[in-house]
Amino acid sequence: MHKPLIGITCNLLPASPWTVELGIAAHNQDFQGLATDYADMIQRAGGIPLVLPTVEDLEGARQLWGKLDGLLLSGGNDLNPQTYGHRVQRECGAVDMARDRYELAAFQYGQREKVPMLGICRGIQLFNAAMGGTNYQDLLSNGFAAHTLLGFPRNAASHTVTLTPGSLLEEIFQTQTLGVNSFHHQAVWQLAPGLLEMARSEDGVIEAVQVKEHPFALAVQWHPEMMYDSPQQLKLAQAFVRACCHSN
Repeated sequence: MHKPLIGITCNLLPASPWTVELGIAAHNQDFQGLATDYADMIQRAGGIPLVLPTVEDLEGARQLWGKLDGLLLSGGNDLNPQTYGHRVQRECGAVDMARDRYELAAFQYGQREKVPMLGICRGIQLFNAAMGGTNYQDLLSNGFAAHTLLGFPRNAASHTVTLTPGSLLEEIFQTQTLGVNSFHHQAVWQLAPGLLEMARSEDGVIEAVQVKEHPFALAVQWHPEMMYDSPQQLKLAQAFVRACCHSN
């Protein structure tokens, strides 16, 4: 059986004393990395994960993307507000313009070539910015309850989202209410015209979107890859992998 090859974007990990102490780095040596949960989720769903480093050579990157069956835009550092035309506020966290540039190009490639795409956490915010929407730089300072709920285990549901009736997400999960985890402080604000909303939290935060006129391009605000012991959460990755199987 053909297993699809799925590229997963990753984070820049700046030089740190702890990498030197662990014996895996020299002084002032940066890393790029990804939480193992992402690779584990794709493997459990039947795909082959491939970590994509952030590179400056976008032409070379496009050659690599052309060999993939799917793209997963992962979570991580904050998306720079300048990508959606806003000034950076003090509540915004650390940004990585090189990663922003790389992932925006990857999204545009996936949109143009109709490559199946899944966005997670930062990924939904990037989908929205790439399509012309805007994001909250910090939910708490904009009147929302905290959505960074570190007191819960990463695989535990800390709140619920309501899925839009008739949406692709409702079809995937076969329910209208879903328990999810929550580890983010930014979120979609003004939804891009090219996106469909598919889920909201109890306090009104958009938690899932779908790209219009694309066979399979979905993004969620929560972290299904962290909910490793949930057959229900795995359904999203399984649907993504199925779409990747039929993309070529």
